[in-house]
Parts: sequence; C-alpha cells; structure tokens
Amino acid sequence: MKFRVKTLPRADADILRIARYIHDRSPRGAEAWLVALEKALARLKQDPLASSEAMENDQFEIEIRQQLFKTRRGLVYRLIYTVVGHEVRVLRVRGSGQAPVEPHDVDPPLDSK
Repeated sequence: MKFRVKTLPRADADILRIARYIHDRSPRGAEAWLVALEKALARLKQDPLASSEAMENDQFEIEIRQQLFKTRRGLVYRLIYTVVGHEVRVLRVRGSGQAPVEPHDVDPPLDSK
C-alpha cells in the first residue's frame, strides 16, 4: 500500500532554509541534497513504519518517527514525521547538530506527555 506524504509548513520552511544554506556554498551540493531528500520522501510513501521512532517520541502524545538520509559527503539529515491513517505528515527536517524537536516546534501543535 502506498502512503500519501505531506510536508507541513515548518518542514517546508526547514527544506527551504537548508537548501538555501547549502546552495550558498555549493549549488551542486544543494541539488544533490534535494535529490537525497526526494529519495527519502519516496521511501516514506512505500513503508513509513519501517523507520525507527524518533528520539523525541517520548515527548509527544502521538508516535513520532524519523527517516534518516544522507548526502554524498555523508552528512546525515532526519525527516521527523508521524503517520495518520494512510498519510505521512513530515513535521520537521533536521540536520546533524540541530536540537531535538519539541512539541511546540511542530505544525500542527501537538500535545506533549
């Protein structure tokens, strides 16, 4: 079964910010990052439950998962998401070294435990 993948507003903002940051340093690097991101999103369409719970999961009332992906240079990024029915909602996109996501950091607001 295929899932529908929807990136929420803060995740869209993360994608734009990261892509711009990389593009300012390497336009080809930004293009490669976007390709890696698209591949990760495609994997979510196939089987979002194959990925592990995110380290932030205990802070949320709902299950929060993460899909890891990396660039050719080996930098690891995380898609932070939840699954609602047949829809994968990407809440945030994080690079290595970024702070963990908290309930107030996602759209729509999610209650913490």
